[in-house]
Amino acid sequence: MSKAKQIGTAAETAVRKHLLAQGYSELEAHRNVLKGTNDEGDVWLREPLRGLIVFEIKGGKAAKEASYGQIEKWFQEAELEKTNAKGKFGFLVTQRAGVGAPRAGEWWAYAKLGDLFELRNHLPSTDATLVRIRLQELVGLIRGER
Repeated sequence: MSKAKQIGTAAETAVRKHLLAQGYSELEAHRNVLKGTNDEGDVWLREPLRGLIVFEIKGGKAAKEASYGQIEKWFQEAELEKTNAKGKFGFLVTQRAGVGAPRAGEWWAYAKLGDLFELRNHLPSTDATLVRIRLQELVGLIRGER
C-alpha cells in the first residue's frame, strides 16, 4: 500500500472510530472502498433520523496545511460524492496539525451553513456558505444534541 493510501486509510478509520465511540453501531458507521470516478465518499453514516450522511476525509500533511482554496475543492468533491451515494448530507473532515487520530473528534469538519441549520432546526435552508466546526460538534448536531 502506498504512503498516501496509508494516510487516507488511517484518517478514515479515525473518523469511523469517533462515530462508533459516539454510540453509532458498526452497521451505521461504515468505511467505504474506492469506486473510481463514481466515488461515494470515504465514510458513510446511516443515521436513523437524518438518512445517509457522506463524509469525505483528508489526512496527513496535505490536510493539516490545506489552503482555503484546497478546502473548497475538497468540499466540492464531498458534495459530488454525496450525490453519487444519494446521500442527504455531505461533509468534509480534515485532520488538524497537532491533533492525532485518537482525538479525531477535534478535527475540522466543513459544511454548508444551510445543512447545519437543517440539522439544528429541522428546517431546510439553501445557504451554501462554507463553515468550519469541530467534528465532535457536527456529530452532536447530527444526533440532535446541540
